[in-house]
Amino acid sequence: RPRSEQYARLKLLYLAPQILKSSHTVQGIWRTKHFESQKTNSRWERVLKEVSYYEFVAVLDSVRVKVIIKEVVGGEKHFWSIIPFWRVDTQNGRRLLHSGYPESD
Repeated sequence: RPRSEQYARLKLLYLAPQILKSSHTVQGIWRTKHFESQKTNSRWERVLKEVSYYEFVAVLDSVRVKVIIKEVVGGEKHFWSIIPFWRVDTQNGRRLLHSGYPESD
């Protein structure tokens, strides 16, 4: 990811635990099959497993954020990603990851 996207996501990372604690419903579930690394007989192998991604959306501190949790079948759920809400600039079609007030962003 570009450095600007990394910064925007890391800046909002402190909101992830709050969103997961306060959210009572899953906004979306996506199931797929994916090759995952698994240690078998003292060596790492890539095994095709079912993977579920759970999406939670919330607005905290006037910021709309989406948190993604990943679960591999037979494993534990863990934090996967945090995605800030951005808007698309109508003039050039680029994503704007800020509100237009640089001193507060």
